Amino acid sequence: MAIPLETLRRPADFATLQRQGTIRAHPPVIVRTVRNELDRTRYAFSTGRRLGGAVVRNRVRRRLREIVRSLASRVAPGWDVLIVARPASVSASYAELRDVVVRLFGRAGILRPEGSGA
Repeated sequence: MAIPLETLRRPADFATLQRQGTIRAHPPVIVRTVRNELDRTRYAFSTGRRLGGAVVRNRVRRRLREIVRSLASRVAPGWDVLIVARPASVSASYAELRDVVVRLFGRAGILRPEGSGA
């Protein structure tokens, strides 16, 4: 059974990410993070029309959601995270995308080492 991710929904939360968020970038993905003063981490995914049609955008979004789900136990609580897919994400394999997201989460300081408890 898939672990549900808490998503960002309020425009004010997105505005805070845009205004105060720290950006980490790589050709296929941009990760924007900001502290949220909560005991949980919330996520948002952005797949713009530059990626392609709806089928392509949805495939990229599904892959990114699954990657984040697989990392959820290692992500420190108390963050808002926006993951923006870039055109290079369309041709990237799942493994490449996962490596990039792990690297960017690590650089953002939100990823605990593998094997560490909750």
